[in-house]
Amino acid sequence: MANISIVPLGATIGARVEGVDFLEPPTEALRDTILAAIGEYKVLVLKGEPLPVAVFRAFARKFGPLQEHVLRKYRHDEFPDLSWLTNVAEDGSFDPFGVVRASTWHSDGSYTQDPPELGMLHAFEVPSRGGSTIFADMCNAYDTLDADMQSRMSGLTGLHRHGAGPGGSMYENALDDDQEEKTNDAVHPTVSVHPSTGRKMLYLNETHTRKFRELELKESVALLQKVITHATRPENIYTHHWSVGDLLIWDQRSTIHRGAGDFPPDERRVKIRAIVEEFD
Repeated sequence: MANISIVPLGATIGARVEGVDFLEPPTEALRDTILAAIGEYKVLVLKGEPLPVAVFRAFARKFGPLQEHVLRKYRHDEFPDLSWLTNVAEDGSFDPFGVVRASTWHSDGSYTQDPPELGMLHAFEVPSRGGSTIFADMCNAYDTLDADMQSRMSGLTGLHRHGAGPGGSMYENALDDDQEEKTNDAVHPTVSVHPSTGRKMLYLNETHTRKFRELELKESVALLQKVITHATRPENIYTHHWSVGDLLIWDQRSTIHRGAGDFPPDERRVKIRAIVEEFD
């Protein structure tokens, strides 16, 4: 598209997309351009002004059906297939959980058997400092493992459960008793092939990957933490420093991400999120 430009932001991950009018529903051509860029850059940054929630939802739904977030208390009242990422409680007080929430490495929905494909996050209020979101490229993470480790990881299967990984303790008692994600494992190959690009990628994270099915728990945790450390080296990272109006779109399958968790707890942070289940 002649009016759209894409500017890389990191060595292997992250790009800024310029020339998009958020207020207009994306055309098929724009949608295809964004999806192609997601395949290459994995995380896209679109700059603009804060959108009405209904407009943001309409934009997100052009990419596919939306998934209701597992944390019910953060679902939008009018649009339950959107959720708030915020440290502000309903009564206007500050919610301490909102500061630390999602501050360990994860991929949204890996605890479901059919994980979502895209994440979208749009900023309405940001703190004066801190509060970045950090992404890691899990295709490059696999490519840069040595051959023996690639072979070892390819033979493993991840058992994922909400908040059950070594970095998921913040989510203790976050789910209701009737939610399957609290007690059931989702089973995913630790190495898979990206359906759009054909590249191999690691699919694991420290928040929701409980263990590898083939290993005992202690060995699983040690190996998981070793691979996460490898995957999140500085050269494999894109860190987004938020401004009001930013809209991020990322590939849930080939990335993991976390909030920095370092912003002042008495300053407001308010974002709205959409999780796209699959491309239409």
